[in-house]
Amino acid sequence: MIIDSHCHLDYEPLINDINQVLLNAKNNNISHLLTIGTGLDSSKKVYEIVEKYENIYGSIGIHPNSTTNNLADINELLSIKKKSKKIIAFGETGLDYFYKRSEKKDQLYSFKKHIELAISETVPVIVHTRDADEDTLAIIKSHHLKTKFLIHCFTGGLEFAKKLLDLGCFISFSGIITFKKSSDLRDVVKYVPIEKMLIETDSPYLSPDPFRGKSNEPANVKIVAENVALIKDISFEDVANITTRNFKNFFFNKIN
Repeated sequence: MIIDSHCHLDYEPLINDINQVLLNAKNNNISHLLTIGTGLDSSKKVYEIVEKYENIYGSIGIHPNSTTNNLADINELLSIKKKSKKIIAFGETGLDYFYKRSEKKDQLYSFKKHIELAISETVPVIVHTRDADEDTLAIIKSHHLKTKFLIHCFTGGLEFAKKLLDLGCFISFSGIITFKKSSDLRDVVKYVPIEKMLIETDSPYLSPDPFRGKSNEPANVKIVAENVALIKDISFEDVANITTRNFKNFFFNKIN
């Protein structure tokens, strides 16, 4: 069995045919999904989905690219979390200095507020980081003894990955590792210990080869697992079993 640790089931086209999406996942031995909120309305939909489907967990948050116009929404996330034990993390939050769609100061404030909520509710934080290595590391370093951090859809360099691992972070890889131009990222996959790794689709985005350019779905996390196995020269079964165990340990075992 495999777990897709990051998808967006409230997004089109997934939400429009969610039962078929879940059947496709089941047929590819994907046992559980973690669907991620990216705004207040999105997080409310995440709550509705996890309450309806037994094998789906949720995380709620305000995406860093949406923070400037939605800072007031952050505090409302707590009431959603308290309604369901199946909301198992806060995020996706973090820093994105590539698109510059939100002010840097607002992103920093939002990231720290999400972490505060995670600490108060004893759940991990799911982090989006792009072109913001230094600030991401500084914030995680200030809080890593109080909560857990998962770096989703990692696309950074090897040195960044090493520093994140030193802070106890888990690192998740997506279909980007299948792209022809991702040789440097495959080197990171090779380096990161399988015991600190999760796998994801980020669907409906980032379809792996050979489906690149088409809408992604959780069933395709199997392709990510197959590629991790090839890169690390271990069996597909080991990747499936270990990343599934990692997911359970990360989200359901409390920090020491």
